[in-house]
Amino acid sequence: MTLSGSRSRLTFSLRFVAACLPLLASTACSSPSGSIERAVPADAVIDATVLVGDDLGRRIQRDPGAWPVQLRPARAIILPDGVLRADVGADLRVDDRPGVARHLYRSQLEELWRGLDDLGFGDPAVGDYDGNLGRLVPDDDEVIQILALQRGGRDWAIVRRFEVSPDTMPAEVAALEDARMRSAIRRLAALAWAFDAPPDDTVAFPERYDFGPDPWARYRGPGKADG
Repeated sequence: MTLSGSRSRLTFSLRFVAACLPLLASTACSSPSGSIERAVPADAVIDATVLVGDDLGRRIQRDPGAWPVQLRPARAIILPDGVLRADVGADLRVDDRPGVARHLYRSQLEELWRGLDDLGFGDPAVGDYDGNLGRLVPDDDEVIQILALQRGGRDWAIVRRFEVSPDTMPAEVAALEDARMRSAIRRLAALAWAFDAPPDDTVAFPERYDFGPDPWARYRGPGKADG
């Protein structure tokens, strides 16, 4: 092998590597961010509402711990920056905007959207309701679960509604539900720190009576009564 032949092959190898480096760098750097961008673009919004009829709502209020969280009236909104607004209560409606409950990490947002994609809800083609969501009103024993999504310049809504008759036990409701919607609502509820066991409002916290010295005493003249 001649010296000039070795140099020619070495020059070709170096040129080949130099030509491939930009492509390799582009593939290594752009693919993950591209997939993340598809999962959670700048306009991604998740809007979920559970509406419950009056009669069923009264049954749930009598024993809330017996009813799973996805059946209790609630509302949650997750914005692109990770702000999660959530609240519970029978008076909540689709147009209400709850207060801020927490801020999610980027990784939590990505995981949530991947979960919705896995459930089949991330495709606008699955939207099955194009009317005014605010006009949805449950019958006395009905549950309406609403999932309104926005991503990539598209928005779509999925609505599930079913009746829970007075003789239906809480443990039997699973047979009436859409399993995918149940999973989606429960994921959102967990992020909003809402679980099957509701908060115990019977806990008696200690009440403080002694608040220390009067901070305004020095501004009162001698002989003036406190008031």
